[in-house]
Amino acid sequence: MSASEAPALSAVAFQLAAALESYSRNMRPLSGAGSFNPDLYRRVSQQMDEMRMYAADLPQVSVAWVELLIRHFELTHGLWRVQNQGAAAADLPQLHGQLQDAVQRLSRRCAQLMPLA
Repeated sequence: MSASEAPALSAVAFQLAAALESYSRNMRPLSGAGSFNPDLYRRVSQQMDEMRMYAADLPQVSVAWVELLIRHFELTHGLWRVQNQGAAAADLPQLHGQLQDAVQRLSRRCAQLMPLA
């Protein structure tokens, strides 16, 4: 990365970190809800699209981003299974915990791309 690219990459990393924080806040009630909330799911899906745009500009976060995508899919698939097969079909607290771990790893990668000043 050249010195001239650093401010732009830092700005994108900041935007991704902010979107990631909002996504994480919205995933908590979605994964803990007793019934599926389509409006909240739609909002979370839009946030995933927004984060995908930022992550595409930051190859340095690609591994952490792919992990988040996988964990997001696993949790949303678990939500679908619970809605269709009952509460025993998926361990939502475990899946949410794994997603939160992935969120934290991606957030740390973003922070590494931002200047300390």
